[in-house]
Amino acid sequence: MELRGKKYKTSDIFRLPFRAAPVFVVIKVVVAVLQATMPTVVTALATAFFVDTALAVFADEMAASSIYLPLGVLIGVVGVGSVLGGFHNVIQARIKFGMERAFMPAFLDVRGGLSFKHIEDAASWELIERVSKKPMNTFLEGTQAYVTVVRCVVAIVAILGLIMAHVWWAVPVIGAFSVPLFWIAFRAGQKNYDAEVETRKFDRRYEYYTEVLTSREHVEERTLFDYADHVNVGFTEQFELARNKQFWVNVKMWVAMKSASIAMGMIAILIALTLINPVISGYISPGTFMGILTAVFGMVALMGWPLQEATENISKSREYMKDLTAFVELEQTEGAHDLPDAEPITFESMEFRNVRFKYPTGKEYILDALSFRLEGGKHYAFVGANGAGKTTITKLLTGLYDEYEGEILINGKELREYSQSALKALFSVVYQDFARYQVSMADNIALGDAARTVGADEVLNAAAKMELDETIASLKDGINTPLGKIAEGGADLSGGQWQKVAIARSLISRAPIKILDEPTAALDPIAESRIYQEFEGLMRDKTTIFISHRLGSTKLANEILVIDAGRVTERGSHDALMKIEGTYAQMFDAQRKWYE
Repeated sequence: MELRGKKYKTSDIFRLPFRAAPVFVVIKVVVAVLQATMPTVVTALATAFFVDTALAVFADEMAASSIYLPLGVLIGVVGVGSVLGGFHNVIQARIKFGMERAFMPAFLDVRGGLSFKHIEDAASWELIERVSKKPMNTFLEGTQAYVTVVRCVVAIVAILGLIMAHVWWAVPVIGAFSVPLFWIAFRAGQKNYDAEVETRKFDRRYEYYTEVLTSREHVEERTLFDYADHVNVGFTEQFELARNKQFWVNVKMWVAMKSASIAMGMIAILIALTLINPVISGYISPGTFMGILTAVFGMVALMGWPLQEATENISKSREYMKDLTAFVELEQTEGAHDLPDAEPITFESMEFRNVRFKYPTGKEYILDALSFRLEGGKHYAFVGANGAGKTTITKLLTGLYDEYEGEILINGKELREYSQSALKALFSVVYQDFARYQVSMADNIALGDAARTVGADEVLNAAAKMELDETIASLKDGINTPLGKIAEGGADLSGGQWQKVAIARSLISRAPIKILDEPTAALDPIAESRIYQEFEGLMRDKTTIFISHRLGSTKLANEILVIDAGRVTERGSHDALMKIEGTYAQMFDAQRKWYE
């Protein structure tokens, strides 16, 4: 299933499930038609048959044994209706399975290929979250809504045909009230979806507060600082803002819809009163009277919340389809899903020439006329204050953003001319917020080179280089022990151990350029310096870039580049930069005591 390149309409909420599971969707519609006629017309006729026969038996006009057939028919009708309800759940599960198999891979393909700028943009991210929030439920509810509408229409037509001969005026009256009932329900769906969109920003805030108040990651500080009551105030404020907006929309729609339902109920009562005289006069039998009443009140029940909920869900689906269209139209990164090239290019040089860059939603240039050149096989350190532009350099190098001015050259070739697969093979980055994968330690490390099958010996060797031997020995199943708390028997690691796993992942990678982008920011300066020393020793004769605002790694570098306001303001070895007594020397002197 391909999602891109299309504009989605309300009908697609039914069409896409039909494409994913056509047989079961057709069966679902057939079952819905049967469910529409069974509790209304068929039940009405069975009821009429049973009541008239029972009255005849009581009046000694028929033998007592005559009651068995109509009783059996009535029980059978009720039984079939009950079986159809259970069968419907099975069909719904099969449609969900078909959707998950066909739609979800296509959906994740779109999301996984999104240009990185949409991930960091608040408006785009809100759209992504809205579309990604339980999409299967949205489609299943939408499909069910369409089926419910079909069921209602069939039931109404059948019932109107049944009562037309006896209460002809009820037909136009019921029709007159049915139209506004549909319209109110559709408006309710649109209003509710709009309210959900508006309250989403509040939802995100109180969901964050919920995480702080309940998550395992916050339990130590939550206990130590006893801030639960204080955070709970913020949670309550955001929750109430979201709840109030949604509540008043629901109240208004409920009043309107309930009023229409009451009107339908009054019509049903009026029909019942109208039929009393024909029953007394013998124009219609008591059984027919009971059957018609059963059908009419069944229709009223169907025209109540089931129909209102269905039309509301269709309206909400229409709004969702607008969002889905906007979602699939978001810019994609070509080659985003490609694996790294099997063999990385041989790295010789990297050069920034008057590079200027600002984020898509930003006003200020983060990098401003940035120029420098790096040679293969050397160690470099980028240092500077927070916000100087160091991490932005990494984002440009790895192809997350390509909307820069100037040139970035790799081996003399413009960076944008390289494929994503080539860039993925060229760089291995350990970020400050490195990933902690809830899989085995072996798989955690092997992920560093997804383009090939990494051997067990190679994984163990990388772990040993990062001095993880004792950690592995302490785990229940050694290096094959699941990390984290998701899997049964999983083991969590300390922050320092997780960092070593992340760096071991970089060691597995055959990328010729290794970047450490402040992955040790949470460590004390001495521990940070030790990690950099270990990494530098393992990366001899390779190209490394250490990015930090702390200077524990600088003495290990062949050259240090001081980044300030998006430019290189100083460059040279540690000794050379100390001699000029500039920004670097001031930073180092200020931090000297950390490393003594």
